[in-house]
Amino acid sequence: MNCVDRLAAAAVAIVLALLVAGCGGGSSTETKLIGGGIGGGSGATVVSLDAPTGPNTTEIVVDSGPESGFSLGAANIPYVTVTVCTAGSSTDCVTIDHVFLDTGSVGLRVLKSVVAKLSLPPILAPATLPGTATAGHAVECYPFVLGAVWGGLASADVRIAAELASSLPVQLIDDSDPPSDPVPADCIASANGGLLTSSASLQANGILGVGMIAYDCGLTCTTGSYTSGYALYYSCPEGGSGACVPTGLAAAMQMQNPVAHFALNNNGTVIAMPALPDLGAGIAKGRLVFGIGTQSNNQLPLTAKIYSVDANPASATYLYLNTTVGTTVYADSYIDSGSNALFFDDASVAQGCQSSAGSTGGWYCPPSMLTRTATVTGATGTSGRVDYSVANADALFSTSSVAFANLAGSVTQGSSTFVWGLPFFYGRTVFTSIWGQALSPNGPWNAF
Repeated sequence: MNCVDRLAAAAVAIVLALLVAGCGGGSSTETKLIGGGIGGGSGATVVSLDAPTGPNTTEIVVDSGPESGFSLGAANIPYVTVTVCTAGSSTDCVTIDHVFLDTGSVGLRVLKSVVAKLSLPPILAPATLPGTATAGHAVECYPFVLGAVWGGLASADVRIAAELASSLPVQLIDDSDPPSDPVPADCIASANGGLLTSSASLQANGILGVGMIAYDCGLTCTTGSYTSGYALYYSCPEGGSGACVPTGLAAAMQMQNPVAHFALNNNGTVIAMPALPDLGAGIAKGRLVFGIGTQSNNQLPLTAKIYSVDANPASATYLYLNTTVGTTVYADSYIDSGSNALFFDDASVAQGCQSSAGSTGGWYCPPSMLTRTATVTGATGTSGRVDYSVANADALFSTSSVAFANLAGSVTQGSSTFVWGLPFFYGRTVFTSIWGQALSPNGPWNAF
C-alpha cells in the first residue's frame, strides 16, 4: 500500500458519523454543563485536561460539532481552532473553529466559503509537469474510507496557537453548487459514498492533517504516475472552462504538514486527552502540543515506549504497527485521532444493535462491557500491552454524551486491520513523530 492509500484509509470518523440524541449519563465527579442541546443537555458532563500549557499548545475539544453542521451532533470528533491568513499578513485572516484534528492524514483542508473573503492565490500546475498539457490551477481529490474532498490548492499562512507555517499549500474544499471545477468521474468513483462538500457531510469546517510525513503523497504524485491507484492531483483550466486532467505536482506544491513548517516545534505532535467515565462525556477537552523534545512541555517520558512503524514505502505494511489480540494478528494497525472509534473485525463480538444509529453503523453491541488486552508491536520489535474496552453502542448512544472511550465497530477494512481511533487517546498522552524531521531516534513512530 503506497502512502496515498495508507493516509486515505484514515479519518474513519468521516465514515461512521453518529446522530445521537437523548438524556442521561454522566458522573457526579464531573462538571455539569447547563443548557439544552445534544452534548450540552441536562446531565451532560464536561471532562477536561488543562495541561500542558504554553505558546506551542492549543485546546482540543470533542463536542457535537459546528453549529452549522448538525442539528443533533456527531461523536468522538476532536476539533481545534486554526487561523488562515493571506500570506505575509497578520490582519487579513479568518479564524476557523471546529477543524477536525487528524493524525492519519496530512495537510490543512478548509471549506472554500469559510475563507472566501481572503482571496487566496491559487497554486498553478505548470504545463511542464507530467500529465499537464496546458497550465491550470492545481486541484486535489482526496479520498477517505467513505467520501472524498475535492477542491483547489491555494497559498496561505497557517497559524495555530503561537505557531506559524508561512505560504503553505492548503486545500479549499469546494462547497459551491455546482462545483467551480467539474469533478472527474474517477474522483467520484474513488469517493466511495460521495463528495464531502459541507460542514454537515464533513462534520467539521475543515481537516487539519498532522500525520507522520511532511507532505501527502510523494513520488507517485511528483511523477503523475497513478497507474497503481487513483489520481490525487489534477490540473483544471481557469473558470471551469474544460475538463480537469490528472497531473504530477512538485513535492513543495503538494499538500504539506503544517507542523513540519513551524520554526522550532516541527518534528511531531503530542495529544493529551482526559480519561472518561464509562458512559462518556458531553464535552471532552484536551491539549495538542507541537514539537517533541523541543520544549519542557513536550518531553518524552522515561516510562513511554517508542513504537516505530514500517518505514519502507514498498512494503505492504508501510506506516503500520502490529496488533495481536489473543491468537488474532492485525498486521495493518495504526493509531489515528481521525477515526472516531476502535475499528476491527471480530466475529465473536455481538453487533446486535437495536437503535437506528447503532444498527446502521456497524457498531459493536455486546450485552455487557468487554475488557480485552492487546499487544502492540512496532516495526523494530518494541512491544507493549494495551487494555481496551468495548461497550454496548446502544447504551452509549442513549446518553447525552458525544465523547466515548469504549466505542468500537467494524468498517470492513479487512481482517488484518485494527484502527486505534480516538478512544485510544483518552487517558493517554500520545506522541506522533514526523518522518524526516530532526528527531532522536529518527521517526516515524508513535510513543505512549
